[in-house]
This record gives sequence, structure tokens and C-alpha cells, in this order.
Amino acid sequence: MVFQPTGESTTVPAPIGGLNTRDAPDMMEQSDAIRLDNFFPGSTDVSLRNGYTSHATGLPSTIQSLMAYSSGATNKLFAASGSAIYDVTSSGAVGGAVVTSLSNAQFQHVNFTISGGGFLFIVNGADAPRHYNGSTWATPSLSGVTGSTINNVTVFKERLFFCINNSLSFGYLPINNVAGTVSTFNLGSIFNMGGFIQAIGQWTRDGGSGPDDYIVFITNHGEAAIYSGSDPSDAAKWSLVGTFKLPRPIGKRCFINVNSDLVLISEQGFMPLSQTLVTGENSPAKAISDKISGSILQSVNSFSGTFGWQAIIYPKGQYGLFNVPTSTVGDFDQYVVNVSTGAWGRFTGQNAYSWELLNGELYFGENTKVFKADDGDSDNNSAIQGDAKTAFIYYGGRGSPKRFTAIRPVMGSNADLPVSIGFDVDFNDGTSVYTPSSATTTGSEWDTASWDTATWGGTVQTQKVWRSVADIGWNAAIRIRTSTTAQSIKWHATDVYFERGRGL
Repeated sequence: MVFQPTGESTTVPAPIGGLNTRDAPDMMEQSDAIRLDNFFPGSTDVSLRNGYTSHATGLPSTIQSLMAYSSGATNKLFAASGSAIYDVTSSGAVGGAVVTSLSNAQFQHVNFTISGGGFLFIVNGADAPRHYNGSTWATPSLSGVTGSTINNVTVFKERLFFCINNSLSFGYLPINNVAGTVSTFNLGSIFNMGGFIQAIGQWTRDGGSGPDDYIVFITNHGEAAIYSGSDPSDAAKWSLVGTFKLPRPIGKRCFINVNSDLVLISEQGFMPLSQTLVTGENSPAKAISDKISGSILQSVNSFSGTFGWQAIIYPKGQYGLFNVPTSTVGDFDQYVVNVSTGAWGRFTGQNAYSWELLNGELYFGENTKVFKADDGDSDNNSAIQGDAKTAFIYYGGRGSPKRFTAIRPVMGSNADLPVSIGFDVDFNDGTSVYTPSSATTTGSEWDTASWDTATWGGTVQTQKVWRSVADIGWNAAIRIRTSTTAQSIKWHATDVYFERGRGL
């Protein structure tokens, strides 16, 4: 007997508005998600993220830095692990270390091309800086400051600029040089709160007469100084644009360039300077992470001092990724933002200490291994765990309760589709589960239902199967959960049948 839904129907899109941990459940847009783990919100559908595959193995400890060298046709990937650096460009077991006897593996790095060639320049604030020229690692000859006190590095106007341990002075080399005398410039007189310069970034903005490049120095207390010009030693070529109070930065890797903007990883979220410097530190709504502020601020409060905060733009995947510690012992989530729509999701199961791009591909460093991300249908042969829940939607309006009779998720897959489907009413969570079937199903408690074994797949195709429900409430949310090692999954929309009750 064919199941016949009753009542009136409506169709809502999958939660392409992305994760929302800011608003109360009663105030969310119907395209938002209360939970969106390992699902990525696209412009027209929500898709399960790809998996990751093993790339390099046999490193001695956690990979706290991944560093790519790129110059001409030469591209290399290096991993800092324990007290050494390893070439992890090729997949498989690593060979011997290329740099040894290091104090720590927490490096900041830049690629810098001059007339003498391309260089990967790295610093960690405890060892002398190193650089790689495409064939050889070397220790540059530096004077003027103690090299082992340089802890951060940035390229601006054809110069290397440095942060120095516990100092409000920054260092810089002559133009187009990777060695020589490091001159210093003291910013202590313009910062009122003391501390030290934590990071340096480059920011491009249009002041009304065309785009200009600025250099931004930020202290551990969140004081920022912005300069224009090219030579700090020449007052005619170096001028202060202004000083600003920003939220306090998190970690050494707290700046990331996004197109022409500069985004700060801070105690108030991920703040674009183009907006923050207009409104000041007390405007959290200006953070690009505002919609997930409930999650980010919780991590900030608990783990702001934990190593691993980092951001990276991944053009191939069309997202920006923000690595966020979730404990003090090497557990991490990634909050990913669709660079076109601004919608957020959360990736779990990738305990990455560091991230890097090589030839446009995304890699992360875990404990003793480097993995290639966004690759394959499993997490190194383990299941990808997808878990999503829509906002609570007032089908048919807020004026009356409803009796929900059937739901029909519209989903696509390229293989058998093991998906559990849940349906919650009136802000409850996990009150019932219905697994896919072409017949009427019976409910079971969330987390005890078995995965569906019905065949939904073969070639890529869209599946639309009605499932009966029997819930009464003013609003409802749809839940999707999957555990898979062998397929892609896309969620396009959901059809819902309901009967209106009498309003109050």
C-alpha cells in the first residue's frame, strides 16, 4: 500500500544559511542550522565534507607548523615536529630531518622573492631564523638584534619585518634582503598599555584616492598602530596613520589576509579591520564570525591560551577555515565559512595543529602524521560523521499548532545512502528518529536507531521518499545524521506535510 501524506505541504531549503549559535532558537531564519557538523553550506545545497587521506608518516611528535615553499616551478612542503624540520612534499614515510636541534616547532613563515631567488624564511622566537632557497636550508647572518628573539615575520614593501620577544620595538631588514643588519623602530611611545608587539600584518584599503597599502602592528593588549610608507628610517617615507584599540589577539597566527582585507583572530571573534577600525572593539556584530559567536566565544573563554589557533583561505574548496582548540590536549574543530555566501559550518574529526596549502591542495598536521584534507570519502578509512539540524520553523505561521504527518528530505548521493532522519517539535532535541524507507516507519530514541540499509544510490541521483511522522507542536526542526566511508551526500530541501490546529 502506497503511503499517502495528509494535510497541506510546504518545501523549505536545506540550511544553506549555515550554522547559527548566536540567536535564540525562536529567532533564527528558516535557512539557518542549530547544528551543522561536517556539512558545508553551499549556495544551493548542504553537502557532507570530503574526507582526508594519509600523506606523510613517521614524524616524531605533533606537527605544530606546516610551511610551503613556492618559487617558480619548485614547490615544497615542510613540517616542524619535535625539535626538527622534515621534508614532507612526497607522500609516505619521512626521511631524515633537514633542520635539527630546534627549541620548539612553533614557526611563523613567509615566502620572499628577491634578486637572489625565492626564500622560505622561518622564525620561532627561540632559535636563530632559518631560510630555504629551493635546495638548501641555511641560517642567515643577522646583526643588530639577537636572531633567536625574532618570533614573527611579515613581508611589506619588499622588506622583511620582525616581531621581537617581549618588545614594543619591531625589526626590519634592508630592502630585498634576507640577511644583514636588523634595524629597530620603537613604538613604545604610541602604545599606552605596554606589553609587546604580537603580530604584524599588511592591509590594503581605499582611502578615497585609490587603494593604499598599510602595515599594522598589534600588541598583546590589542593596541594597533597603522603606518604607511616604505622605509622606517626615513621620516619622509614613513608616517603614522593612526592608533586604535582592538580586541586582544589570539596567538601568533592571528592575522589572515582575505582579499584586500586583514582579519584578526581575537577575543571577540574574527574581526575584519575594514569594519573594526571604524567602530572600535565594542562592536562584536561586525565580526565575520558573529553568527557563530556562541561557539567561538566559548572556545575563546576556555582555550585562548592554547596553541593551534590559525586561519587559512582554501580557494579550491571555496571556504575560509579557522582552526579552533576544543581542549588543552590536542583536540580541534574547524569553523569554515563559505566565501561567497558568508554561511558557516563546523568540521569535526580533524585534530589539526597546523594547516598549509601546497599547489592549491590543503594539508594539515596532526600527531606524527600529515594528512591531505578534502580528499576521498572517508577520514583515513574511518567514517565521516555528519550531523545537522535545521532551525525550528513555524510551518503555516505562528498563529496555530500543527499536527505533522509526513516529511520528505530531498537528498542526493553516489552510493547507498545510510542516513537517519529525526523530527523535533517545540524546541526539543532528539525526541524521535525515523530512518529512510519507502514504507511507513516507526520511531526510536535518538542515538539508538540503526543506520538505514535501504539502497539509495548507484549513480548520482536525487532521492525523495516520504516518511510518516505523528507529532504535534507549534514549530519543528529536521535532523539528519550519517556515518559513511564511501559516498558523497547532498541535502537539497525538505517537504513537510502538516494539518493546522485551532489557534489560541
